[in-house]
Order: sequence, then structure tokens, then C-alpha cells
Amino acid sequence: MSQARAIAERFATDGRVLSVDPHGEGHINATYVVTAGTRGGTSRRYVLQRINRRIFRDPEAVVRNVERVTERLRSKAVEESGDPEREVLRLVPSVDGDASFVRDDEGEVWRCFAMIERARAQSVLASPKQVRTVGSAFGRFLRRLSDYPPHELEITLPGLHDTAGHLRALRDVARDDPFGRAIEVQEELGFVEARRRPIEAWTDLLSSEDAPTRAIHNDTKVSNVLIDEDTGRGVCVIDLDTVMPGCALVDVGDFARSVLTGPEDVGRDVDLALFDAAIRGYLGGAMGLLDEAEVENIVLATRMIALELGIRFLADHIAGDRWFPAGRPGENLARCRVQLGLVRAIEEREDGMARIVRRAVARSRRWRRRRSPAGDALRFRIDGGRTRP
Repeated sequence: MSQARAIAERFATDGRVLSVDPHGEGHINATYVVTAGTRGGTSRRYVLQRINRRIFRDPEAVVRNVERVTERLRSKAVEESGDPEREVLRLVPSVDGDASFVRDDEGEVWRCFAMIERARAQSVLASPKQVRTVGSAFGRFLRRLSDYPPHELEITLPGLHDTAGHLRALRDVARDDPFGRAIEVQEELGFVEARRRPIEAWTDLLSSEDAPTRAIHNDTKVSNVLIDEDTGRGVCVIDLDTVMPGCALVDVGDFARSVLTGPEDVGRDVDLALFDAAIRGYLGGAMGLLDEAEVENIVLATRMIALELGIRFLADHIAGDRWFPAGRPGENLARCRVQLGLVRAIEEREDGMARIVRRAVARSRRWRRRRSPAGDALRFRIDGGRTRP
């Protein structure tokens, strides 16, 4: 704690540092809440993080991406008469003002955000209303970055959504079997191998013209949106470390997967009403941004991201829980089984889910036509599935 306090004092907080305490339940970056005293005798809170160099090999690239993205998001929030102080994370500069991070004596990179008060993240969304508002926040995030050149973003976590690469890694670790765990997961390994052709088709889709490269979040689980405690609105997308070039299908699919899964080590029955709310919310926030081919593959994306995550959990279980922290023996195997169970459920209900997507698209188009008066800065015209400002 003494180190964290010393680091906090190197950021330009509003007043002197009064306290530093551990914060949140994240497993990747060490996180603290900093309370600083202001001149008027009040206080303001901040979120201080040490970026995990074992996960992110170039922490400065992570900070540079966050700087680029938040600058664009803030300008878009202003254009849309939003509230950039609540809708966008704000990096706090170092005391000397020349960077948005500091290094400690061991060379570790730390960054500091102004805390968005009276807003919280939830790991499980219980109602369609909550799902819609979180989906809308993710869709709005994609839309506000839609004109940002994705090639200007640095690759902070190579291969994050390389499903075929994760399958190869699973095969390798199952062959080596360093902890003798492969024998107990033959059923799961067989389930995955039986779906190698869909993985190949998914890989081909993501590299085709039907999947345009955009600036995407890459980790759209429900807990990565802060919900305003007063209004219940999804106000701010957080955890921007994995914002990189990619396909929007990854984001919408991962969000829908997260909604349908519930707790990743417990799971819950597939709820089509929640899936409907997820798609309606996301498409409403994106406001017609997705192309026709992207929309047609939303159900596939939901299934494939669930399969990908199941593969990763399974590989980590066999490898000895090296990537995903396990609080109890077999926790990553339990997480794997939840995701593979979701894959099976989606396969059984694919037609019904596709109908939900089609209805959500039709509904969002009717809504935009009603809400597009001449001169509106957010007016969109839909033509053949493509959106033109």
C-alpha cells in the first residue's frame, strides 16, 4: 500500500492524497481507489492501476490506445450533447504533465482515472431493461468510434479472438498434459473437435469483406459498463485495454454471450427474452452502423465467442490455471462447461434467435425513421443494410 500511495502522489489529482485502498475484483491489473482532498475541504476519488506486464507486454501501448480512444469518445459525446465527464473515462496526467502514466522503480507502468461516482458495474444483469441499457452503451461505443481509423490502434493483446489459434493451443496443451488433467476432459475435447469446421468458417468470415475492420472493444462482458445509480442508464464503457482493430461481430457476440451466460462458473438457462433485449439494446445504440452481413451473423458470433471462451477455459484447466485465476479446484473446467453448454443451447435454438435478430433490426429501423427529423445531428439513412450519415 505504501508503494501505491507513493505512485498516487505522482499523478495530478485534485488535492493531496488522503488514502489509498484496494478496489474491485479484477484479476489482471492491480487496482486501488485513491481519495484526494480538494481545496474546499471536500474530496474526490480516483482509480489507480498497475498494468499487468505479464498479460500486456507493452503497457505504454495500452495507455496510448486509451488516450486515443477516450479523446475521440469525448469529442463525440460533446457533439451529441452528452456528458463526457460521465460517459467517457478520463486519464489523469502525471504531476510533471508529460504523460498519462508513471513508472515505478521496477519499471512497472501505472495509470490513474478519475472515478465516475454514483455508477457501478454489475457482473449479472437480471432484467431485460438492464440488458438493453448496457447493450445500448456498447452499441453507442462502437458508433462513436466508427470514423476512427482502426489501423491507428496498436495491438495490445495479439491473438485475443483468434479462435483457430486457441484451438491449436488447446490441442498442444492436451497433448503435453503437464498436470495429467486431459484424461478427465475427453468429453469436452471431443465436443470442441466436433466443431472444428464451424471454427474454420468463422475464421474465414472474420477475414472476409463481410466483416469490415473497425475499432472495437474486444471484451464486452456486461460488467464492462457502468450503470448510473440514479437513472439506471448504462453510462460509460470501461476496461479499454483491449480496444484494437477487429470485427463488430466479436463485440456484439461477446455481449450477447455474456448476457446469456450469467456467472461464468455457474451459468443459467438460456433466456431468449434477455437475448432479445441484448440485440435491441446494442443495435439501438449502434443506430444502423452494422452492415447486412454483420447482422445476419450475430447468432453465429454469439455461438462462436462462447465456444472460443470455452476452449480457453479448457486449455487453461489442462495447463494448470495459468491464465484465468481459479479460486477452487476445477473452477476453470466448470467455466468451460458453462460455455460449452451455452454453445449447445444456441445450436438448438438458432432459428428462434435468428428471428429475434430480424425483428430487432426491423424495429430499430422503424425507430430511426421516426426519430430522424431534418437537421438532426444523429440522422441516419438506411440503404441496403448500410448506414450513411
